[in-house]
Amino acid sequence: MTATAPQPVSLDVALRQAVAHHQAGRLQEAEQIYRAILHAQPYQADANHNLGVLAGQVGQHAAGLPYLKTALTMNPAQGQYALSYAQALLTTGQAGEALAILQAAKQRGCNTQAAQALRRKAEAAMRNVPATGDAPTLAEIDRLVALFSAGSHIEMEGQARLLLERHPDSGIVWKALGVALRMQGKEALPVLQKAVELSPDDAEAHSNLANELQDLRQLDDAVASYQRALEINPDFAGVHGNLGKALRDLGRLDSAAASHAQALKLQPGNLKHAIHAHLLLPSIPDTPDALLAWRENYRTGIAALMDMPGALEEPGDDVVTSSFYLSYHNFNNCTLMAALCRFFRSRLPGLTTPSPHIANWRPPITRGQRIRVGFLSEYLVHHTIGKLYQGFIQHLDRNRFEVVVIRTAKAKQDSISQHIDALADRALTLPTRLEDQQQAVMAEKLDVLFYPDIGMTPSTYFLAYARLAPVQAVAWGHPDTTGLDTLDYFISAQSIEPEDAEAHYTERLIRLNRLPCFYQPLIAPTEIPGRVALGLPETGMLYGCPQSLFKFHPDFDAVLAAIAEGDPAGRIVLLDGLHYTAQLRARWAKTAPLLLERVLFLPPMPLDRFMALLAHLDVLLDPIHFGSGNTLYEAMVYGAPVVTWAGQFMRGRIVAAAYRQMGVNDAPIAPRLEDYAPLALALGRDPERRRSLRQSLREAADRELFADMQSVRELEIFLEAAVAAAGRGEKLPTGWKPDIPVSL
Repeated sequence: MTATAPQPVSLDVALRQAVAHHQAGRLQEAEQIYRAILHAQPYQADANHNLGVLAGQVGQHAAGLPYLKTALTMNPAQGQYALSYAQALLTTGQAGEALAILQAAKQRGCNTQAAQALRRKAEAAMRNVPATGDAPTLAEIDRLVALFSAGSHIEMEGQARLLLERHPDSGIVWKALGVALRMQGKEALPVLQKAVELSPDDAEAHSNLANELQDLRQLDDAVASYQRALEINPDFAGVHGNLGKALRDLGRLDSAAASHAQALKLQPGNLKHAIHAHLLLPSIPDTPDALLAWRENYRTGIAALMDMPGALEEPGDDVVTSSFYLSYHNFNNCTLMAALCRFFRSRLPGLTTPSPHIANWRPPITRGQRIRVGFLSEYLVHHTIGKLYQGFIQHLDRNRFEVVVIRTAKAKQDSISQHIDALADRALTLPTRLEDQQQAVMAEKLDVLFYPDIGMTPSTYFLAYARLAPVQAVAWGHPDTTGLDTLDYFISAQSIEPEDAEAHYTERLIRLNRLPCFYQPLIAPTEIPGRVALGLPETGMLYGCPQSLFKFHPDFDAVLAAIAEGDPAGRIVLLDGLHYTAQLRARWAKTAPLLLERVLFLPPMPLDRFMALLAHLDVLLDPIHFGSGNTLYEAMVYGAPVVTWAGQFMRGRIVAAAYRQMGVNDAPIAPRLEDYAPLALALGRDPERRRSLRQSLREAADRELFADMQSVRELEIFLEAAVAAAGRGEKLPTGWKPDIPVSL
């Protein structure tokens, strides 16, 4: 006879055998099988839970904690897992952690008598903590959680501050205060650091600190904090995902992909992790070929996401599509952005919610009322968007228009935001949740919803999916199409668009006669520090490109290298972009090593010092493919000459258009890309031409660029015409222009 080999049993069968041993009191046999299961499948939830319970039964409660934590992480909706973990925490003297676990379980619907009894024990344990003042009651913790869930972050902050008067050493209250401050856009870093100091083994506290560090662009420190959180809880899927975002911003895309993949492994049905894993893009691409490969990955990533099951309940600010960087690639992005729109519409039905007031809406003129226009952005503060659009908010004719300023939940507060709010007829800040944001905008019953920018923050991007006003328009704050079918118009100008520009937008393109901006000129500093005081060399030509470094397309490297080679005594001056600088220098080491020696990076600086820098730069360089906007206006305060080349898309044609609007005949516009570097070098060698240009540019800017009331009048004409067309159930026709003379 031939012996038959024993057949391996399935994990399910093995688990049933282990449970049978466990229930019969054969704990050693049960433990052996549980461990064998976990050797084959480390994240099997029941085996982890039961092994953790078994450890407690033999008096090894601390040893059982990692298994109980893993079980709860894998299945947070399983109430028994929460109770077992909380009981072990309580037994090992971690009453505060136990309360947090029980509170989370209660939020998920686990409020059995056993859970209530355990909560009472944990609360009593915390009350009996001797005189350290670090034990808020369960009711107090409940209150903080309820305020957070309701989005009442101002009240949450106040409650936390009151609790800290009685419990100054409570890590959980410091953590709650830090979260409340973050959600309001206030300084939270010292508070979150205090929370970590008081609760060094709280993975969530380290994660919150890392999130704040990431927002502050202290990415290396953020990575360290995320990694510390994962040392405490290796199965914290959200931290793996956020670590991936930080690694992506550092240019470590392979590591970022691995982090997102691990997050997706821990939470297989989580579409947010899938989005981040499939939609990675570098901020500083290495080569044009690499850029093309990443774009293809992005296209196939959207297709892969479309094939995945599941839905998104709430996108929030933690859904990052990286689509912002597409605009810097020098390609038409309509197809990719429209595909992204289709994906999100298919997975988040709440995005499409229409405002009820639209159904019976009539144009304001028929109601004898003003047109109600909402300006919605996160950046109506001391930011490029605030500078470009506060003039429209101020100068729209109040006899015909009512202006509402709408800020997103994370919008900062500063002197510019306060000034803009004062200019508006009404100002409001939106709550945190998307549905609540939609309801808040709907309550305004707007006739026109105007987005100065879409694509720079998730909040405005996802809000724009909904039809919240009869007319919805976006402008050049982020100068690229949104791909959204709810955006009726893209506000641009005839002078900055190429002939075939309609094909670049999913929105209906509106070409105003003037640049769509009322820019109040800055007051130039009266005292300008010398070159050495600003960190500049005493001699030699200064070619400046003080722009965000992710504007530096790989094609620009050859232009900069030609300038460096053509003027050995000159220096190219850039602003340090921290992690972007390291990535750009790594690229130059392979593509243009001369730039490593000839480029001078200056640290970020306040506006007055930046303006002083502009005064010293001999020649400004407009980045190709995605050029200057706000910096152009700042440079024209001094008439500093900006060398430019009008590229294929509007986002690379703004400087040339401004020169044409100003009527400058001798403007330094290169007719071809290969002419760019020779033109910059010729201008550097010609001090008389630079002096003449400075004078003519300064005078022309004062006359034709700054404080442009004609652009305001043209926007008013557009708004009235768009509202009238909407009243007829139409859009303005392709090619529509405001019927106004080119100059007043």
